[in-house]
Amino acid sequence: LNLKSQEFNMKKKILIFGGTGTIGFSIAKNLKEQDYEPILISRNKDDLINKSKEIDCGYEICDILEIEQIEEVSKKYNEDLIGLAYCVGSINLRPLKITKDVDFLDSFKINTLGAINAVKSNLSSLNINNGSILFFSTIAVQQGFTNHSIVSSSKGAIEGLTLSLAAEFAPKIRVNCIAPSLTDSKMSQKMLSNETLKKAIENMHPIPKIGQGDDFGELSSFLLSEKNNWITGQIFHIDGGRSTLRIKS
Repeated sequence: LNLKSQEFNMKKKILIFGGTGTIGFSIAKNLKEQDYEPILISRNKDDLINKSKEIDCGYEICDILEIEQIEEVSKKYNEDLIGLAYCVGSINLRPLKITKDVDFLDSFKINTLGAINAVKSNLSSLNINNGSILFFSTIAVQQGFTNHSIVSSSKGAIEGLTLSLAAEFAPKIRVNCIAPSLTDSKMSQKMLSNETLKKAIENMHPIPKIGQGDDFGELSSFLLSEKNNWITGQIFHIDGGRSTLRIKS
């Protein structure tokens, strides 16, 4: 029985690129509670060690801008992989008139090309195991925000990629995407450290709060898990209603 149990668990690994971030780690915790084996992937070794110890899971050091590193990590899980979450992201906010080509190119490399290379490097395993892929976009794709042209263009590409790959990989692999509103994370600390600005942003949401990691963990882990057997090609908005609702002020 123990051998059968170990063999079963071998087939339940899920790679989480950006696994030490607020959302990525929340997904990992939820997956661990459901007896899946999340593998945290990040550049920061210290964060990886601490977070992996916290939930007793594996980790890999990898810079998503280096395709060779992505491929090297992926080789280790060729037969065991059933899911992949790409939670890596960047926020570069500035008016279009002061942007440079490199701003858009860097954003595309991190937010879009990194996701593409992560999927390509693990495609065979996901196909064999009827796996699931989860991307992350932003509310700024559906709702226009000032100074968001850099991030909204690269994350808009992620939403297009979600639909295209969901069609291309069906029926073997499910591909979905979550588009969050502003979430409490390392990237957002500059904005959220200003209490007045934080309160103003909270009040822009019909459910007036800043997103937390726990707001994403359960839905994300469901979409990545074997329980999800009929959802693909969808963009889920976890944003306190901000992208679709207007309330009286």
